[in-house]
Amino acid sequence: MQQTIQHSLKISAVIPAAGLSSRMHKYKPLLKLGNQTIVEHSIQILKKCNINDIIVVTGHNRKKIEPVILKTCAKAVFNPEFKTGMLGSIKTGIKAVLPQSHGFFLLPVDIPVIRTSTIETLISMFNKNREHIIIPHFNGEAGHPPVIPAWLIPQILNLKENSNLGSLLLSRKKDIKKQTVHDQGILMDADTQKAYELLKERHFAIDIPNKEECQSMIHINLKEEKSIQSHIKLVAQTAMKIVRAVQEKQTREENQNPTLDMNLVYAGALLHDIRRKEANHAATGARYLLSLGFPKVANIVTQHMDLTEPLADHLTEAQIVYFADKLCKGDNIESNFDYSSRFKEKIRVTPHAKTKIVKRYEHTKRIQARIEKISGRSVKSILQK
Repeated sequence: MQQTIQHSLKISAVIPAAGLSSRMHKYKPLLKLGNQTIVEHSIQILKKCNINDIIVVTGHNRKKIEPVILKTCAKAVFNPEFKTGMLGSIKTGIKAVLPQSHGFFLLPVDIPVIRTSTIETLISMFNKNREHIIIPHFNGEAGHPPVIPAWLIPQILNLKENSNLGSLLLSRKKDIKKQTVHDQGILMDADTQKAYELLKERHFAIDIPNKEECQSMIHINLKEEKSIQSHIKLVAQTAMKIVRAVQEKQTREENQNPTLDMNLVYAGALLHDIRRKEANHAATGARYLLSLGFPKVANIVTQHMDLTEPLADHLTEAQIVYFADKLCKGDNIESNFDYSSRFKEKIRVTPHAKTKIVKRYEHTKRIQARIEKISGRSVKSILQK
């Protein structure tokens, strides 16, 4: 389980939620994300990270939103000039920040699906660079929420009405620290109905990184490791062919096997060797993914060398990734899809590990039999398609 960072600095948060939601044509702060409203979800993310001084700036529909805010124990402050734009709401919010705060997060209410691990990463960076503006970046693009040091508050309050906070921050380039995060949510808002639907999808799959987030992790951890990148790409392709074959059978007829999560299989396959350069890379990779808030993927990575889950009658995402990895030697599929020679070679090279290698071989054979039974096809025919 991911543990919350205990930070030494007092950090506040300002959530502007005063706008008219004119592009969305629906009142964004009270739209639903799961069982909560967007504004409740935004507040909860911050509270989970021990941010307790949270100011939500209201304006349009204040009578509807303020009871919701107060129920969360966050502070609601009203900006009577909310129609003039976001800068006025930001100024209203930072006036309510506790005097002892060292800085504050700025999180627009319509950017709610950010992982707590991202907030904690930014907190950690701010703890080390307390005089700097910390701006999260995903794939080189700046997003929300930045952490803004308290010393900038007077300058923000002195900004003229036709100015904006972004221009002020960019003018302080020497004071900016960019923090890479593997969280596309920092760029996702609810400005349109389509964008809102994407946010809802992401909310329900928040603990599984998408393809772009996986690639972001690979770029940072395996940037120069072309052979490892080729291998994990092949394992992912192999695993996806298998899971599609299984699911195709399930759609045609009743099947006892639980529905497999394709996104989880894909992420697990792409990230199974994310710490391949390190000793005990399965455990090290799992710890890394846990720190980012991906326990399901971490479980697959833990088991890609040696399965720890019991081989019950049903097929799991971890078993598919395990099997795909055993079929792929480097960036090639084992000749004629026969992995037995690979295990024999491993026994020859490391005879002291024979018991463990034989166990891996037996697991691989049993998983193959299960795949073929459920799909009604040979692994060879699945992978040649």
